[in-house]
Amino acid sequence: MRLSLKDKRDPVLFEVFYQELQHFKALEDPQEIDLYFFDEMGLTLTPKVPYGWQPIGQTACLPAAHSTVLTTLGFVNRNLDFQPFVFKGAANAAVVVGCINDFVKQITKKTIVILDNAPTHKSKLLMEHIDQWKKEGLFLQFIPAYSPELNYIERLWKHIKYQCLSAEAFKDIEALQIHLEEVLKNINTKYQINFD
Repeated sequence: MRLSLKDKRDPVLFEVFYQELQHFKALEDPQEIDLYFFDEMGLTLTPKVPYGWQPIGQTACLPAAHSTVLTTLGFVNRNLDFQPFVFKGAANAAVVVGCINDFVKQITKKTIVILDNAPTHKSKLLMEHIDQWKKEGLFLQFIPAYSPELNYIERLWKHIKYQCLSAEAFKDIEALQIHLEEVLKNINTKYQINFD
């Protein structure tokens, strides 16, 4: 069984944005624009490992522990060009703005960034930067509420949480950070996902 938000969203807004996303993809294919997807992922020592093997007659246990949140913010495009930012603690508006400021320095053409409506993404601080980013060629496009599948980076986060991190990664926060950074630096080489 899967959790779903479909019954909470506006189907008309979803369809309008879905069509807009197809338009952005059509502009990206002949390289008229760059299209990126942005979001955050938080990990703690509560593992997301969905299954595992254990010797017959033995019970494999994963330790339950409270821990600091290890947060990854990232930009990814459909070719899996990925720019992550990792730190301990939860992301706030200043962190999000800082990541976007770093990202905008690297763009070479009109770039559209798809993101959700998280409070840090709609903060006053972030909104104060939108006009400056537009002058630099970066445009933010917010997906409709309850439509996470329109933000492709959500698929990458799910892949990392459920497929790339082993049970050993959750031994302690240092191990988790080491394993996570190894996964992040090997996105699009050792770790692959298809967005289309």
